[in-house]
Amino acid sequence: MSEGRVYRVVQWATGSVGQLSIRAIHERPRLDLVGCYVTRPEKMGRDAGDLAQIDPVGVRATGDIADVLSSGADCVHYAPLHPDDDEVCRLLEAGLNVVTPTFYVHPAALPVDRARRLEDACRRGGATLHGTGIHPGFSGDRLALTLAGLCRHVQQIIVEEVADLAPHPSREMMFDGLGFGATPEHVRANPPAVLQTMDAFFGQSQRLVAEAFGAEVDGFETEHRVAVATETMRVRSGTIAPGRVAAQQFEWRSLVAGEPLVIYRGFWKMGDALDPPWSFSTLKYSVVIEGEPAMRCGFEPGSTFVGEADPGFDPGAAGRQWTAMLGVNAIPAVCEAAPGFLTIDELAPGRVLPPLGPR
Repeated sequence: MSEGRVYRVVQWATGSVGQLSIRAIHERPRLDLVGCYVTRPEKMGRDAGDLAQIDPVGVRATGDIADVLSSGADCVHYAPLHPDDDEVCRLLEAGLNVVTPTFYVHPAALPVDRARRLEDACRRGGATLHGTGIHPGFSGDRLALTLAGLCRHVQQIIVEEVADLAPHPSREMMFDGLGFGATPEHVRANPPAVLQTMDAFFGQSQRLVAEAFGAEVDGFETEHRVAVATETMRVRSGTIAPGRVAAQQFEWRSLVAGEPLVIYRGFWKMGDALDPPWSFSTLKYSVVIEGEPAMRCGFEPGSTFVGEADPGFDPGAAGRQWTAMLGVNAIPAVCEAAPGFLTIDELAPGRVLPPLGPR
């Protein structure tokens, strides 16, 4: 990695992840925030620091992609709620590397025409596309494959995410995107757009893992269940009435020779007063390897594990920070990579380390 080089970065979207990214980019000595792209009129023209709830940084938010293309940036940290191939291709064709927690963890697993279009855009612009995030991106991809390397043989990989979303700040994602607060009948009949994106996202990730074993995925299954609130729930992003969706379970399964090889499970809740009475904890992840030997590895956030803990700690905020930092910390390595797709398994962990913090 080139020592001392500073990489110019544009932050695309300023939701809960984008705000954390702005803060990290601004404080990194090797990253220089040179642009900020937004879609909401009330955000346009505001200082990016103001949008990220820090002091002004001297970068004004814009809603014009031409401003991004003319910014002289090396990389765009692309974090909208819904990815757009047209936007990504335009950035890549202009020579801007793209790091994103939104999608593209394994673009080669997309339909052939979409994959070819993205690859051609990388080639024409001499740019690199890298998709990452906490899940997929870390727990289901990098961590699962690292643990599998300890085994004599592997029969199945199961990755679980448990999340209490009551403190999550985004109504757009929680209510509009995921369907919390809606009736169960509505959610079942009208799968939220975020769920449809997640199906494709998790399918890419699972195919990446399967291909690492030399296996070919011959089927993909999904399962989605909901639980409703038994009392009014007032959460950070809104209010959920009794009888409305307050928890969801997801399962994605990739089949090899007709049997599930990779399984991802998600357990998301807004509270504990549920029907059926599912029992979840706060944020945690676990990877189970069924094989020889079988093993389980889990991790979860803490305000600190050494010293005095913060009683007001929000585990969900740590999860959002993980999502943002995996991309931000990878920016220098992505900028120096060869043009094309750069998947999480091709990026050495030592290439995505943050700077040391205060002691």
